[in-house]
Amino acid sequence: MKKLITSFLACFLLASVLYAGGFQTGTQNARAMGMGSAFVGMASDASAIYFNPGGLTNVKGLSILAGTTLIMPTLDFTGPTPLTGKTSSIERTFTPINFYAAYGMGNGFAFGVGVNNPYGLGTEWPATWIGKRLGVKTELRTFYITPTVSYQLSDNFSIGAGFSYIISDVLFNQAADFPAIPLAPGVSLPAAKNVGINLEGNGDPAYTFVVGLLFKASKDLSFGVSYRHSAEINFNGDLTFQNLPAKPTGFPIGHSNLFPEGKGKASLTMPSDLRAGVSFNATKDLTFNADLMYVGWDSYKELAVDFEKNSAAWTDIKTAKNWENAFGLKAGGEYRMDQLAFRAGYVFDGSPIPTKYMDPTLPGSDRHEFTLGLGYEIMPCLRVDAAFQYISFETEVKDSAIPFNGVYKNSTTLFGFNIAYNLK
Repeated sequence: MKKLITSFLACFLLASVLYAGGFQTGTQNARAMGMGSAFVGMASDASAIYFNPGGLTNVKGLSILAGTTLIMPTLDFTGPTPLTGKTSSIERTFTPINFYAAYGMGNGFAFGVGVNNPYGLGTEWPATWIGKRLGVKTELRTFYITPTVSYQLSDNFSIGAGFSYIISDVLFNQAADFPAIPLAPGVSLPAAKNVGINLEGNGDPAYTFVVGLLFKASKDLSFGVSYRHSAEINFNGDLTFQNLPAKPTGFPIGHSNLFPEGKGKASLTMPSDLRAGVSFNATKDLTFNADLMYVGWDSYKELAVDFEKNSAAWTDIKTAKNWENAFGLKAGGEYRMDQLAFRAGYVFDGSPIPTKYMDPTLPGSDRHEFTLGLGYEIMPCLRVDAAFQYISFETEVKDSAIPFNGVYKNSTTLFGFNIAYNLK
């Protein structure tokens, strides 16, 4: 029983962290997405608020950028024996947004504000699947509101900084079959089938900051560095149960006594994020970009959950996680021809999750991804951008700590769309 409860809670908070960084939604601008999201050394529009605040001085006059990404994941799980079979996740579409507004004053200063969902996705499996005790439906949403300022120190060097206010919420549903529970010699509480366990919580307002530098070595070559600090989010939520059997006649306690509804809380630290990038104009119409990213996932060493109500079957949890820091590489290019722009990119995304701690809420792996993009200038002040990205990987778990061994296959299709307005 304790192992079952530990597994459930571990998956709940693991999902929260996965969506918060281990599975970052880095698609924060369709133009950048088309180039593999390699944009730190370029940072040429209002999305510099996210990619590199130092590049915000590239904005002249008013710049507004708004868009979304359609993320359509599909997961398959195949167990280690023929009896476990194959299960496919329920098809869903997630739509993280991005909005940036900036103004370059012409005196070296530029100001802006961004609203986006840099972290957040989810999964949903059939309600009665073999892994229902680990997760049926999971969602985490985060909104980062980031006012930003940048200053051009010289013709070649700019700095910038932003302050992020973070709003978040989480939803986790699972189902479990609880065995009979001994109460006294010869007396047991009957087994309970398909009990729904639901956690819904909100994160307390959280804060972090991002800083960036942009150095223009020449009119065709620039370098950028950005750093986003870690952020601690305190989640407070409600734990509820569905389908608990009524207390049997003559029993001193029922299932509701052993599985009490109430409050729960946990603190999670979002990782730091360091990026360096270079942008090179090979010709007046052709640009190449490359970024290197380092995410400080070693901050996630332990999972700790504190419940308002404990019982003999339901207690506070402490579980070792020992995640690892992860690297990412992004590269891409843009070719401009009259009003059109053609883009392509490559992404290597390293996974921080040790395989033994992987679970069905959102399994991961080192990934190789490819992107394509297209931009069209409707008029000098108005541009639309679209991008396509495809992700696929396969991971086999043989030594699960949960335990839950098997093979995960993922295929995810992403379509990004943005509209950009510039008034100089």
